[in-house]
Amino acid sequence: MRTTDGAERPEMTAVFVSLTNPSEEDRVLVKADCGDVAQKVELHVMEKVDGEMVMKEAEGGLPIPAGKHEHLAPGGPHIMLMGLTRELPAGSEEVECTLTLDDGQSIEIVAPVKQFTEEQDTYHTHEADG
Repeated sequence: MRTTDGAERPEMTAVFVSLTNPSEEDRVLVKADCGDVAQKVELHVMEKVDGEMVMKEAEGGLPIPAGKHEHLAPGGPHIMLMGLTRELPAGSEEVECTLTLDDGQSIEIVAPVKQFTEEQDTYHTHEADG
């Protein structure tokens, strides 16, 4: 999880994780719940709009192909936490999140709050609402 230390928009952050699908069936990450740390949690993808990379909510969730990995990482798909209820200084804590797949399976993860050196401006550009 990205720290809010020095963030341009400290009211939001992102969770990055590598997901593995060992099954023979494609799965879709459809929901993430990170407790009371944020007012809203969404699954986001990055897309090019009018020549600029912007993030937008992933319609239908984030696919995890059979027998493959899906890396939720800066500049790519990620879990976005908006309306943070508190600051998240680097090294201060770990945030528990529950990830839900399309088959109903729940995965519990613990995301340490860390500083990311590959900060990208695209993480602060959202697709216009409406």
